Amino acid sequence: MNIQEIIDLDFLQKVQDSFAKATGLAAITVDFRGNPVTEYSNFSLFCKKIREDQQLYDKCLKCDAYGGLEAVRRENFFMYRCHTGLVDIAVPIIIKGQFIGSMLVGQVKLNETENNRLDYIIKESSNWKENKEIVADFDHIPIISIEKITAAAKMMFYVINNMVEKDVIQYVQEELRAKDQELINQLKIQADLERSLYAKQKQFFKLMVNPNLFFNVMNTMSCLAVLEKASRTQDVILTFSEMMKYLLTNDNTFVTVEDEISYIYMYVKLQKLRFEDRVQVMIDIPKELRSIKIPAMILQSILDNAFIHGIEPKDGKGSIQIKGYILDDDFICEVIDDGIGMTATAIASIMDKSGGTERESHSKGIGLHHVNFILTSNYGNEYKLKITQNDAGGTTVRFRVPK
Repeated sequence: MNIQEIIDLDFLQKVQDSFAKATGLAAITVDFRGNPVTEYSNFSLFCKKIREDQQLYDKCLKCDAYGGLEAVRRENFFMYRCHTGLVDIAVPIIIKGQFIGSMLVGQVKLNETENNRLDYIIKESSNWKENKEIVADFDHIPIISIEKITAAAKMMFYVINNMVEKDVIQYVQEELRAKDQELINQLKIQADLERSLYAKQKQFFKLMVNPNLFFNVMNTMSCLAVLEKASRTQDVILTFSEMMKYLLTNDNTFVTVEDEISYIYMYVKLQKLRFEDRVQVMIDIPKELRSIKIPAMILQSILDNAFIHGIEPKDGKGSIQIKGYILDDDFICEVIDDGIGMTATAIASIMDKSGGTERESHSKGIGLHHVNFILTSNYGNEYKLKITQNDAGGTTVRFRVPK
């Protein structure tokens, strides 16, 4: 807890200046280390010159720090002599038992009898006495009774700690408001995710059919294609049937890279009926890495995005490369296309955790948004999807999973 976070320093400066003007004492507020947090108030010419010497200034800071510590130990103001022999009083600033700083008031002399009753807070310094100008300034410092300086210290002790108490209440209230807002934001994100999940579930149940009925229909269509001598139609039906078998009968959340590649080959086969020779897909994943488990359908979703948003809008031919390798004990997979590319805004929109409406999400690439959600949910934020623009055009989408 820092004094700068708790107290309105501008208001504290005004209080300190008014106090110094009313009492004729000098004042400065420091943090618990003795470092000043306000400007000097009514500082004597002697003390200003002393603090121009770095060694003497360091001793002044040490006096301020030690005086504050002793005051907090006593839980009251503490009167002492600084290293030059002047009388100072440390008024501690304590918040819930924690010492955060102190106000130092004084820079005066007492009469000789009263002066001898006070100890030096640190070892006396005397080398400044060789400077006649500084000595003359010291001689001009007024002598004040101990009753007057004590009364001033008592007043400041009650004023500053009462002021701090009010600032603390405000500080705590602001902290509570910030935490409340953070909780509201978290609840909103959770509610958005729940609504999105519910929407996906509704969409899934609308599309879901009885697997047996589906495959019977597919088989009938295939037989008709044979009877009608439509070999290409039969090939499409059989390929699509195998793809749906993978989707409808596979209950596994995770699959091997090999299983995903097998599905991709079927997916590419169907896509080539649309694109013909416009697109070339190359897969470069070593066989020894194909037994690694990855979340089902994430590779296909990334490839689908490359086809739809990268290659399809492009004039002329295009290519997509799928690469897999090991880096730092993680399996890295990259889908690299030379399509029209994605803007930085589009990339940021896909990676936006807040999502959006169904229509907005689709236009932004719901597949990639969903893939990112799956990766971070299973492995943590450090495994989030990475999307970059290629220098030569196109997009690279990269994901990694623990090996």
